[in-house]
Amino acid sequence: MTSGLPASLDPAQLADQVTDFGYWFRYPLHRHDFHPLRDTHAARLLGYYSAKPLYARVDAQGRVDRASGFDGRIAGVFVPSPARSWRQASLFFTTMPPDAVMRPDGRRNWPAINAAAERALHRQHR
Repeated sequence: MTSGLPASLDPAQLADQVTDFGYWFRYPLHRHDFHPLRDTHAARLLGYYSAKPLYARVDAQGRVDRASGFDGRIAGVFVPSPARSWRQASLFFTTMPPDAVMRPDGRRNWPAINAAAERALHRQHR
């Protein structure tokens, strides 16, 4: 499945172009990590986003404490359309019920995480 990200947007450049990206996303993003965000009424493309749930704590060395579980906070990066470079991108944050982050089988509930991110972005980009 392709994300539809414009060829001018190389996710490898995010850390250099978006302030604090490396703090919130401690791993590289790839094209398949991005989803189109469309206006719910006109189906117009608003941009592209990637989001992830945040763990509840970091340890004394600043590393993620995976044993702490997810606390319902979501961090994401959004680039508006038409996007020509990551300079237009920004970080966004939202929340969701902590118990909805994981599925009963222990895997992340990506449909719920992405839905929370999309709700937040629609509120911001009305």
